Amino acid sequence: MSETMKELLIKQQDNKTNKILGYAFLVAAVLSLPCAILVSPFFIIGIVAGALGSFLIYFRRMSVEFEYTYIDKEIRIDRIYNLNSRKQVDKIDLNKMEILAVHGSDALRGFSQRQAKISDYSVGADDEDTKMYELWYEGQRKILLSLNDDFIQPILRFYPQKVKKN
Repeated sequence: MSETMKELLIKQQDNKTNKILGYAFLVAAVLSLPCAILVSPFFIIGIVAGALGSFLIYFRRMSVEFEYTYIDKEIRIDRIYNLNSRKQVDKIDLNKMEILAVHGSDALRGFSQRQAKISDYSVGADDEDTKMYELWYEGQRKILLSLNDDFIQPILRFYPQKVKKN
């Protein structure tokens, strides 16, 4: 049994919605402080809620990275928050894969009309090291991944008919 292992760590682009909401809650907390002092102590609830909302929405998820691990015909995906909190979010058995192709390629034309649950574990766009790929899984899911050529090689070796690099 030939076992190949590859790892790839990518950093997701900042989510602007989370950033705006996080700072809005923080501003609400700061503006509630003078009101709590001058008007009513009930504004302390606003301070606590704003600070807590800001922490939970933005600051806790400020830096998001994905780590892909390919081992034994399986891709494991971990989400890492702020370089210290790791959670396994998906495990993909490549024997159940229908196709893996570059996002927007002609090989995916037959899949464009399908209704599927979308799981996005990508950077958000192509960059200099990685390309965004679509993986169709069991006919029910479309998984977006940002992969480089080194990570694709073992998958291409085992599934040449299912992997489309162009």
